[in-house]
Amino acid sequence: MSAPPTELGERYPVLRLGWADEDAVALRQLPITLSVVIAAVALWWMVEPARPALLVAAVVLSAGVLVVAALGRWETWPVSWRFACSLAQMLAIALLDAGAGLPAATLDILLVLPLASLALRLGSVGPTIGLAGAAVVLLVPVVADIGRVQPVLHAVVTFLILATLALGIHGIVTLARGQAVQLAHARDDLVATAERLRDSRDTLAGILAAATEQAFLATDVAGRVVSANTGAERILGLGASTLVGRDVVGLLGAEPAATSGGGAPDGAAPPVLATTVGAAVHGGTEVHECDYTLPDGARRRLEVVVTRRPALAGAAPELPAGYLFVATDITRRYESEQEQDAFIGLVSHELRTPLASILGYVELLGMRPEALDDEQQRYLQVVGRNAHQLQTLVEDLLTSAQVVSGAFSLLPTELDVVRVVRDVVVADRPVADQAEVEIVADGDPEVPLRSDARRLGQVVENLLTNAVKHSPPGSQVRVSVTREHDDGPTRRARVRVVDHGTGIPADELAHLTERFYRTRDTVRRRVRGVGLGLSLVQTVVDEHGGSLTIASEPGRGTQVDVLLPDLPPGPDAP
Repeated sequence: MSAPPTELGERYPVLRLGWADEDAVALRQLPITLSVVIAAVALWWMVEPARPALLVAAVVLSAGVLVVAALGRWETWPVSWRFACSLAQMLAIALLDAGAGLPAATLDILLVLPLASLALRLGSVGPTIGLAGAAVVLLVPVVADIGRVQPVLHAVVTFLILATLALGIHGIVTLARGQAVQLAHARDDLVATAERLRDSRDTLAGILAAATEQAFLATDVAGRVVSANTGAERILGLGASTLVGRDVVGLLGAEPAATSGGGAPDGAAPPVLATTVGAAVHGGTEVHECDYTLPDGARRRLEVVVTRRPALAGAAPELPAGYLFVATDITRRYESEQEQDAFIGLVSHELRTPLASILGYVELLGMRPEALDDEQQRYLQVVGRNAHQLQTLVEDLLTSAQVVSGAFSLLPTELDVVRVVRDVVVADRPVADQAEVEIVADGDPEVPLRSDARRLGQVVENLLTNAVKHSPPGSQVRVSVTREHDDGPTRRARVRVVDHGTGIPADELAHLTERFYRTRDTVRRRVRGVGLGLSLVQTVVDEHGGSLTIASEPGRGTQVDVLLPDLPPGPDAP
């Protein structure tokens, strides 16, 4: 009973090797032995050999080499022994040629087989030994003078042919081996890359599965959901199979996307979807909040971040280019902020009446300075100054609450921006004098504008207060008002405040207009304030349709530019 193929391969490893392998000794001897046997039989049958014993010796020698090559343990024997097999085969071919004794035809061409066997080996040792052996075999008939016609010419021509074939085979095999090595390295790199990609995919899948506090929705360019994570199922209250295929505007937008399924030219977002994705259409980031109703009727407040999601190279059809929606449940934070704003508005409103009384009595006492001694007058100034600061804080808090609740508005009237700024400078000068900071006002003599005098005063008040608080003693704060000339009918006024104070780091500039934001330096130096001033300035600027620009350098100071165009006329304006 024969052994299975796998068992034979394990018992005789040479059976599993290719022609170009270093250990394929037996496999390379097989065609040589077959050629010698076939040639000997043909000679014995077709012609009368001159020396029959040499034919038999050639066959026995060639067959013996094949047996030894098949049974030898070549992985443990010296490499030089492998050359002996091919040289012995050359000797067998020489015996075959001598035994035939043909004067005009020879069998030396069979030397190409053992020579090719040696040429398949790495390096130049194999071809060199093979050519040397072939030269010896070809020179033997010349030296022995066995009666061959033109033996020298035959030996030279045959050697050149064999040398050309041997070197060609060796070059081709060497090149093929080099390419095989490169392909093996490339295969290993591809396998390693595939493993890394699988690891990255598994890691990303694990992260998305663990992100239960955020809903990740991947959509195509038309806004149809193509993938949803576990967090989306938890936050939106719908299974992934239900979410896939839904229109994202219908889920997270303000209104149903009635036209979003129709597509748009050149892959652009449909009109309703474009309103939802906003800046993400052009590669930016869009952040907005929306109310979401769960299937059970409960409502949640979601913060949605939208980014553009490009198509991956060779992406599968189920992951085309589109958008990534990341929704976070901010219901608790939203409700807390609503309660805080309501409380701030209520407290601010209730504080205005007693503050008005305090300021009124301070002004009444200030009208009769002769009734107070110097010390009492200093006390009165301290009370008045702090009462004014408290009034400014209350106004800022109340305005902030109005902005959040949507009750904030401006009352447009014709005014002179220069006069508003000068009034604020006069009111702030005592505080600046106490801080040993000089306030200088310059610019155009008159800058007319349609604006809200009280809100504009708040803007200038907050800018000057911030500049004075962050300026060192002995420095100067400059406020200038200029009219921006424009060919259009809309007038524009520029208010610029420059100080030489501590300055603001670049990474904090973008956060200055956020509510209750205070810089690290402000917190470290324990500067008074709640972080509402610039957020209110930004609100007034936005209502005007203007711009707020802040340039600062730590240790050098800060420059704030406020550009305000005319407010549109009110409903009662002529």
